[in-house]
Amino acid sequence: MENQRQRIELYRQRTFSEKLNATFDFIRENWKPLLKYSFYLIMPICLVQTFAMNSVMFGIIDSTGGRLVGSSADLAVNGGIFVICCMIGMSLLSGLIYAMMQTYSTRTDGLQNAVFSDFKEHLVRNALRYLGLNLLIIMFAALLAAMTVSFATLISPVTLSITVPIILLFTFLMIPLVLIFPTYLFERYITVLGAIKKAWKLGISSFWGMLGFLIVLYFIASVIQSVTMVPWYILLVISSIFSNSSDPGITQSIFYKFGAYVFGLIQSYGNYVSMMIGVIGLAFQYFHAREKIEGVTIESNINNFSQL
Repeated sequence: MENQRQRIELYRQRTFSEKLNATFDFIRENWKPLLKYSFYLIMPICLVQTFAMNSVMFGIIDSTGGRLVGSSADLAVNGGIFVICCMIGMSLLSGLIYAMMQTYSTRTDGLQNAVFSDFKEHLVRNALRYLGLNLLIIMFAALLAAMTVSFATLISPVTLSITVPIILLFTFLMIPLVLIFPTYLFERYITVLGAIKKAWKLGISSFWGMLGFLIVLYFIASVIQSVTMVPWYILLVISSIFSNSSDPGITQSIFYKFGAYVFGLIQSYGNYVSMMIGVIGLAFQYFHAREKIEGVTIESNINNFSQL
């Protein structure tokens, strides 16, 4: 018992450095189950996603080099498959991580010796809610983009001087709403509209701290993502060079295509692994903001005390 690690308290007000430490302490403590179950869930998605990604990227390069290896329809289909895989993969990843954090908070030994059945119910619910919320956001963004383009082109080019600042201001105001994902997933009975209102309230209360925190996490995740992307990117560059040569035999060989697929698979899964940092960090930002505004821990302690 003396060697048992103290469990990380989720709902707690933290400084910038404390949120960063809590994020990496959680990863350090639970990296084995995080990698294990993310591999089981995400790798099947990566198998399809990598094939679609390679088909699009190398198809574009080959077409640029004057060799038509597929129609525009093929590129569009593969591009659509890639986007769908990314949406499903991110929904599964976020649903898994938040399900594991929900399980971590209720088990006396955290995620130690936890099995899939311990968080399966949370995972299914979280993934579906994340996917549904993501679809709503995409539809809203597409509608907003269509309205902006129409306003900028149909009325007058002069309106660009108005629409561009409006878009930048709107993007800036959307930053607090990134907390909608942990809000909607961690609060069981909240509606989408309720999650939007609450995410805005929580985000505004800690806006600058959240912005700086997420920027730091983004740069850290980008470094990890870049490392896993380098081998695949090198093959992409080689393909681009040989696409303009008279002898593209190297890039058309089965060994080259197999290597491109393997490295693409590493890049795809590495991308999801790097995203874990942001997903977990966003959760701790939510815990911090909610404790700051609502005092979740204090309320829980009062309720527990009244039951004694």
